[in-house]
Amino acid sequence: MIGIIALSAASVLFSSASDISYAQTVVNDTNPNIARIGSTNDTFTSALDLFVLPETVGGYGVYEEHPNTFSHGEDIVLYVELVGFSHVPVRAALPSNQTLYLMNFTADVVISDTEGNVLGGFQDLPISQIVSHHQNKEINLVITLSQSAPFPEGNYRLLYTIHDEPSGNTFEIAKAVNITSENM
Repeated sequence: MIGIIALSAASVLFSSASDISYAQTVVNDTNPNIARIGSTNDTFTSALDLFVLPETVGGYGVYEEHPNTFSHGEDIVLYVELVGFSHVPVRAALPSNQTLYLMNFTADVVISDTEGNVLGGFQDLPISQIVSHHQNKEINLVITLSQSAPFPEGNYRLLYTIHDEPSGNTFEIAKAVNITSENM
């Protein structure tokens, strides 16, 4: 068992994941009050996803890329730019009674070896909850996995499932990582 801690993790460790799809988007369009923004076909997905150096994300499009090789104990930080996400109108507790917009995202993470054996993971990580005066068009997520005990040296697969909570839509990102004992 590898030791992992996900920042902002209010979730449980699970031991198995069956029927994992590495390229699946689930669309749920049952709520007509939800507006979707960001792509020509309105599919909730990633426009960009890559590993970044910790503490380098300064906003949408502002980051320093990190290769997929990490040292023992090094944080694994995934940067994601979303398209096709939803906005839910909410009433503000402001004197003007102005409408605000909710955008809310969670993630699941499955860690497996290269043969597909699940080593651990998390469910329902709260990633971002935004209440805005505007229907934002650009949103980035930062998902950090911290090694509470350094992963053994080797190759791993990370499967991230990103959830757009208001709409119920999801998509998956599969990433290969290498853990080395060398300092990067």
